[in-house]
Amino acid sequence: MTPGFAARLSPARQRFLAVGLLVVAVVALLALVLGPVVLLHRHYGSAIDDLTDRLERYRRVAAQAPELRQALEVLKGKDGRRFFLKNTAPNLASAELADLVRGAIENNGGRITTSQSPGPRDDGPFRQVTVNVQFFATTPALAKILRALDGQVPYLVVDNLTVRPLNAFRGFKPAPGQEPENNVQMDVSALAYPEAVRPAPADGGPTK
Repeated sequence: MTPGFAARLSPARQRFLAVGLLVVAVVALLALVLGPVVLLHRHYGSAIDDLTDRLERYRRVAAQAPELRQALEVLKGKDGRRFFLKNTAPNLASAELADLVRGAIENNGGRITTSQSPGPRDDGPFRQVTVNVQFFATTPALAKILRALDGQVPYLVVDNLTVRPLNAFRGFKPAPGQEPENNVQMDVSALAYPEAVRPAPADGGPTK
């Protein structure tokens, strides 16, 4: 806007124009000064709201601490580790499982013919140990053996159960008072904790 243009205006319009220009200048100055302040206010206001929400959540979690601590103590009192094999080394865990299976079979009228322990495999955070066993047992004895395995602690799982009668030919009749035997083959598995890894010595020498 040139001075000549303003000179052609009436005094009232010149005053109005001057006031208008002053208002525009003040608004521009306020926007320049207060704009960053408003943006910072919004930023820190949002951050305060977020921290307040987090604090409330932490307070709710902290309020549940006594109840959670009590539940943890109850869980510890149940001794959940007893449901797993005691040994963690693969060879010792396999031997432990083989002894449990052998006791359940032989103490209930079974006769073991072969017993093999394939290598363990990882099952999530645990290690699955398996024993493949083949034995002779009558049907009532087999029922007792399976019940003994089912009620065993640590927990044992029977898989791939195969039962073949020894005398399956037509017309076979066992002697009075005798039960026919079956050839039984099955896999019995249990879970063990993985063996703890020993930390390497600081000097890089062999572990003892």
